[in-house]
Amino acid sequence: MYAVLKGFVRLVLTMLFRVSVSGAEQIPPRGPVIVAANHPSWLDPFLLGAFLPRKPYFITKAEVFRYRIFNPLIRYVGGFPVQRGVPDVRAVRHSLRLLEDGQVLAIFIEGSRTFKAGLEPKRGVGMLAVKSGAPIVPVAIQGSDRGVFASITIRIGRPIRPSTDDYGDIAQLVMAEIRKLASSA
Repeated sequence: MYAVLKGFVRLVLTMLFRVSVSGAEQIPPRGPVIVAANHPSWLDPFLLGAFLPRKPYFITKAEVFRYRIFNPLIRYVGGFPVQRGVPDVRAVRHSLRLLEDGQVLAIFIEGSRTFKAGLEPKRGVGMLAVKSGAPIVPVAIQGSDRGVFASITIRIGRPIRPSTDDYGDIAQLVMAEIRKLASSA
């Protein structure tokens, strides 16, 4: 059923936008992986879900789950809640379980939609990579904030295997890779 929903969402997105994807082969075909992306608009989870070669599970702000009509759908497509602004042990444990099970965990590295450049990346991506041993695949999304019929570009970079245990340094490295992908137009 997920494949049917994914195909439908992909069809709708390609009818409404000019979507181009490069680097999809960088997503390992199996095993745990953390996809770390920027987040210019509310479309981004749909784009990743429709165009990544594997099903991603999304860390999603808890406020989204308040809407009863969307709650079951968000959970069905792989979203799970995180309480922003406080350490959320439940979300961290769930994330690590998904990675232990060999799944794809999608994180919007700045922790929120970014309306302008320069937000600091959240250290959680580094912590999850160190604790799980999963590689981090940087993803740059451009154009999703421009409206219907816009060109949207998704650039997927090479997996990063951190060589440090410093969560902040890892987050900065991944953010730098996302910026490089975004500037390689």
